[in-house]
Amino acid sequence: MKRHDSIIRAIMTLTACGLLGACATVEDAPRGDAAYALVPPAPAVGMDHRIAPDDVLRIQVYHEPGLSLEDAQVNASGMVRMPLIGDVPVAGLSAGEAADVIAGRLGERYLVSPQVTLFVKKAVGRRVTLDGEVREPGLYPVEGRLTLSQAVALGKGPSRLANLSQVVVVRQVEGQRLAAMFDLGAIRKGEAPDPEILPGDNVIIGLSRAKAIIGGGLIALPALATGFIALDGN
Repeated sequence: MKRHDSIIRAIMTLTACGLLGACATVEDAPRGDAAYALVPPAPAVGMDHRIAPDDVLRIQVYHEPGLSLEDAQVNASGMVRMPLIGDVPVAGLSAGEAADVIAGRLGERYLVSPQVTLFVKKAVGRRVTLDGEVREPGLYPVEGRLTLSQAVALGKGPSRLANLSQVVVVRQVEGQRLAAMFDLGAIRKGEAPDPEILPGDNVIIGLSRAKAIIGGGLIALPALATGFIALDGN
């Protein structure tokens, strides 16, 4: 009930700003329960990685070494090229789902009950951006599940000047950029959940840097039911 009430209060406040035609600033990005509504704590068990363009796969067809591939790269169209069956669409699928698709294609004409296993060797297509008061800002690949604290660690941790209570996560949701703010200090102390960071997220440490990157105003929209604040102009 406490979580629900916090989210409702955040939505009411931001919706009121939208109705009044006033632009909020990045300081008003939802925090606490409202922020965790869309960037939830990382689950105890990680979700399957979804294959993306540029990922490198190991594909093994049981008892068929000539059909197996050690370093099969997914192309920009989300396809992987297999012997005999050609291009197979795998982007957006888990490893198990992609293996089933390949087995189905092979079983249509060439093999009887083929057994296919697939492993993502390198998740090149999954990246997050680190910016602001972090020792080594940049673009980092994501392999498997990633939490906010782990994402910051990829950049060698926050700088000495970093305000850990002002960590902004910008995420693309249904074609719209949304933002929420988290307290990394509280997360490190175990006083707040560690939210899951997704490929494509932009993690910005420090409010002033976040304001510079975002480029000004934020405005409330109905999409705020998710817990993020919508970035103006998107």
